[in-house]
Order: sequence, then C-alpha cells, then structure tokens
Amino acid sequence: MDYQTLRHNCPTWQDYINHDFVNQLAAGTLSTDSFRHYLKQDYLYLIHYTRVMALSVYKSDSLAQMRVGQAGINAMLDLEIGMYVDFCKQWGIPLEEVENTPESSATIAYTRYLLDAAMSGSLADLYAAIAPCLMGYGEIGKRLKAEGYQDDNPYQSWIDVFASDEFQDVTAQNEAHINTLLTGATASQEKKFQQLFDTAARMEVNFWQMALDLS
Repeated sequence: MDYQTLRHNCPTWQDYINHDFVNQLAAGTLSTDSFRHYLKQDYLYLIHYTRVMALSVYKSDSLAQMRVGQAGINAMLDLEIGMYVDFCKQWGIPLEEVENTPESSATIAYTRYLLDAAMSGSLADLYAAIAPCLMGYGEIGKRLKAEGYQDDNPYQSWIDVFASDEFQDVTAQNEAHINTLLTGATASQEKKFQQLFDTAARMEVNFWQMALDLS
C-alpha cells in the first residue's frame, strides 16, 4: 500500500480538496469573517498537530524516523504556527484573542481523533491519520497555482505558501516517508490505514465547512 492508494480509495477526497471554502478562497470571494474564523481555529488545530508530531518521535523505531518527527515539530513551532500568527496579525487578530478562542466542535473532533490515533496506534497508523492534512494542502496549493495568480485576491498570500516550490518539495518528501511506512502491510493493516485516512479526510471536510458556517 502507498499514499496514492489511500487517496484514490477515499470517498470524500474530492469533497476535501475541492470544497467551497477552498474554491471561494481561490476566487477571492470568501467571506473575511470565514477566513478569520478559519485562521483562529487552524492555529488551535496546529497546536494539537504539533503534539501528534511529538508522539511520532515516541513511536519511532529508528533514529531516522525520529529525525523526521523532529523536523515536523520544528516546522510546526518555527514556521507554520508562526506563519498563522503572522496571518492573524495581517487580519487584525491579536495573538491573545487567538489563544483564548474556544475550540469549535469540528476542531475538537478532528484534533482529538488525531491524538487518539497517534497514542493508540503504530507510527504507520499515525501517518495514515495525518496524511490528509500533511498531503492535502500541497495538492490544493498546486491546483490553485495552476489556475493562475490573482493580484487582487486578498487570500493570495495564503495560496502562495502552499503553492510554493518549498512546500511542494516538503510534500513530496512526506509522501516518500508515508510510502516507506505503509510498505509491506498486511491486509488487516491496510484496512485500518484506509479507515484512519478516510475518517481524517472527512474531518477535513468538516473543518472547511465549520469555517464557512462560522460554527
């Protein structure tokens, strides 16, 4: 089994990467309230995601695997969370407000699901569960870049991050790591990987919808 198999067999994958939130963001028509809501909730999500990456180090069987997890933690703490803090500043949202924002039901459901998968399963289980987030943003960024640059899109800077060559390179590295972990799985393990992946993809759809609905 590999990542592309998980993606191909996921019933909600297209709903995730082609969600109305993404399409409205790409067109520049997304409500600013929805984007601000998304920024705050995604910051809270990334805090928990960093904890999942810490668990990936704990679950690792080799130094090489630990270093992948360490790189993930560093990327979250030094780059991605900081990027969302910067986005929040640009949109007039103080960090104190972000940190004191209550988690939405969608955020709670998704993050606790990932943490449970990370704590109860193997390292491969962990990566099967985070793969929709880990890989999906790169796919979305690549698609939006192909559709063209818009100077007047207020969300273009967000698109540029995930469409960048640097992010695409990281996405390719993550796919290779996932494929290594999934190789040689038994039929029962493959079934579990798909279930973990499918549930996380469904959570991603709910996360976009939460932002649109301001729920």
